[in-house]
Amino acid sequence: MPSAVLDAIQQRYACRRFAADRPLSADELSTLLESGRLAPSAFGLEPWRFIVVTDAAERTAIAHACYDQPAASTAAAFIAIVALVAALDPDSDYVRARFEAEARGTDPAPIFEAYRAFCQTGSVAEWACGQCNFAAAHMLLQAAHLGLGSCPVGGFDAAALASALRLAAGETPVLVIALGQCADAAPQRLRKPLT
Repeated sequence: MPSAVLDAIQQRYACRRFAADRPLSADELSTLLESGRLAPSAFGLEPWRFIVVTDAAERTAIAHACYDQPAASTAAAFIAIVALVAALDPDSDYVRARFEAEARGTDPAPIFEAYRAFCQTGSVAEWACGQCNFAAAHMLLQAAHLGLGSCPVGGFDAAALASALRLAAGETPVLVIALGQCADAAPQRLRKPLT
């Protein structure tokens, strides 16, 4: 049985400190973005936007928003994952375009009906943030497959991060993926047994 994906899963760990002066290539960043773009999302809405940050001054601002955690302070690049909360209104142009694409030439009305019913059951904003984690998982595994270090950073000052990323109103920062070459060897994997 092929095990390339499982190999990447076994190799992946949260790198806490990245090597200095080891930038990511444009091809590596492009591959990571493509892996996130292909992630699944409910209703096919892809309720996210990815922001790549490689500029030193912008990386510093993001690290500060992430409370200067070592992984954030030493990262060669970031991919910030942002939930498109305002765009998810059932009557928005964004939703209309996504559902017409998702219908693949058939009547999109049943998708709209299901989504409208869903929107009345809970917080679309919380749901959208959760959906963004599918894209993050894809990117984290792709980084491991490429031999890159990564660390998902969920601890941040949301207002400071939104400012550093220059987010529009209605966009919510969900996760920052710190990227680079790990400065330290991978620690032994500690997980509960499958049983």
